[in-house]
Amino acid sequence: MEKLRIGIVGTGQRICYHGGCVFWESRENRPVSDLIEIAALCEVKPDRLAHAKRVYEERFGYEIAAYEDYRKMYAEANLDAVYVAGPNDLHRDMTVPALERGLHVLCEKPMEVTLAKCDEMILAAKKANRILAFGMQMHYRERYHKVREMIDDGLIGKPAMLWCTEYRATFHVMKDWVWDPKKSGGAIVEKNCHHYDILNLWVQSEPTTVYASGNIMKHDAPGGTPSGIVDNAWVINNYACGARAMLGICFLADPGIGHKREFGVIGTEGQVKFDLEDAETLHVRRNTGEEIEIRNPNILRGGLFHDFAESVRTGRQPLVTAEMARASVLVPLAAEKSIVEKRVVHVSELI
Repeated sequence: MEKLRIGIVGTGQRICYHGGCVFWESRENRPVSDLIEIAALCEVKPDRLAHAKRVYEERFGYEIAAYEDYRKMYAEANLDAVYVAGPNDLHRDMTVPALERGLHVLCEKPMEVTLAKCDEMILAAKKANRILAFGMQMHYRERYHKVREMIDDGLIGKPAMLWCTEYRATFHVMKDWVWDPKKSGGAIVEKNCHHYDILNLWVQSEPTTVYASGNIMKHDAPGGTPSGIVDNAWVINNYACGARAMLGICFLADPGIGHKREFGVIGTEGQVKFDLEDAETLHVRRNTGEEIEIRNPNILRGGLFHDFAESVRTGRQPLVTAEMARASVLVPLAAEKSIVEKRVVHVSELI
């Protein structure tokens, strides 16, 4: 089968500055670049487009077409698929036209800033019978699925309390749109959809009520951009199954130190917790007194980009489906609403 021709929409931080060129990494003894061809790049800012074109042509070793209009790129570049990496509030606008042209789509997280737009994307993918995948790369780390296995096997019992705390520096200055909550959905939607995707994997129950407390301590973002998004918050939510989760997020940490993150689950028969400081080694303690340590750095399905390429080639569903991506923004959207309105929010209000 010929290589998949992929176009990239948006050439900001995710595409050029967050871990190198996308679709380049090697997994499962086969580089993703063996499966795809970066056929086109699209960006409205000429300097970023020129930079991305130079970087990607040097890395991949061939000429890549450049566009300033994504609709024009969809029409002219002879693509099989697109990677949507524009601002969050444009994900629907960039995704639906691609699907309607018969293109497969890998869309960055979060899915969108409203559930209505998420639903439009899901419907468009179903009508077009095309793959719609999402950039939830944490979901591809096998250690998180190991926790789900522990729950299924009864090792820690039924989840009762789950948590995640993350303390880190603020967003990269290049993401100039992120400080406008109308464009990003807010900091919790932008960042913590990753974490609720993992909590959803573990608890496997619908969230019901959400209460969040947060505010802005630094009103000026890097580069002098006014910030309209919270930089510190606590979020508590309940699930239909009786479990509850708590998330703490703070963007005020020293950027020279890096960020700290901890996950944990306490179940009816034991608990598991892990953090970044020891490479997310799973520390399990059962109520019997048994203690277990598990180190699992493996990646599932070769990682996000490999999985997308193979899903397009074979027709299988990606590891993170559109429905899962939608579910990952339920609590974040309710949390943002709770902070603004200073009240408990029922998730059903959003639907």
